[in-house]
Amino acid sequence: MRLLVFTQGHYGERILENIRTHAPRDWIISRISLPRDLPPIIEEPEETIDGLKLEGEWDLVIFMGESPSAFSLIPAILESISASAIIAPADDYSWLPLGLERQIKSEIEHMDVSIVFPRTFCTLAPTGDPAIDEFARVFGSPRLRLETEDGAVRSVKVLRGAPCGSTRYMAEKLPGTRIEEAGSRAGTLVQIYPCLASRRVDRHFGDAPIHVAGHIAQKAVERAMEE
Repeated sequence: MRLLVFTQGHYGERILENIRTHAPRDWIISRISLPRDLPPIIEEPEETIDGLKLEGEWDLVIFMGESPSAFSLIPAILESISASAIIAPADDYSWLPLGLERQIKSEIEHMDVSIVFPRTFCTLAPTGDPAIDEFARVFGSPRLRLETEDGAVRSVKVLRGAPCGSTRYMAEKLPGTRIEEAGSRAGTLVQIYPCLASRRVDRHFGDAPIHVAGHIAQKAVERAMEE
């Protein structure tokens, strides 16, 4: 799979590092860095992206902007490259208000491009789009296999990990935990990692995204224990 990743700061850079470390060897991964000091309102998106050297054909775009102005560039970027699908995660509501998300979807309706906006990135699950599903096979909503012994977790195998790497951190630290405490400790470990999701309450959830990520990890462990 040919993967083009856009980053704008520390958040995206850390996720990209984890993706490169754990992606299948046959994935081709390229990165474009967006300016960190974009103006609040971009009048001419085409002029802003002119220096990014956008070209080529890509199976999937991962867009990790860290500001509304960065996300507003998505339609112009998709006009400049050939891509079949895009994942644009938002782990902080201030980066991508719901109104802007709806605007982006409207502006690219005429394009033959699948797009998803996972909030948080570790909620990503297969959608039916081949490129997105190939990525979600490896990265997204955590899936685990646990072995237990004498009432405690013996080992944790990551079948699918959060894109930021927190699932693998949790999997390394969880062995030795009593079974009845494993789910709650998994949620705590993900937040200690530290999880890259915002600690500010998100009106989309009514909770802080970092707490949402912790709950997702907890449910993954509980589901693996049931299995």
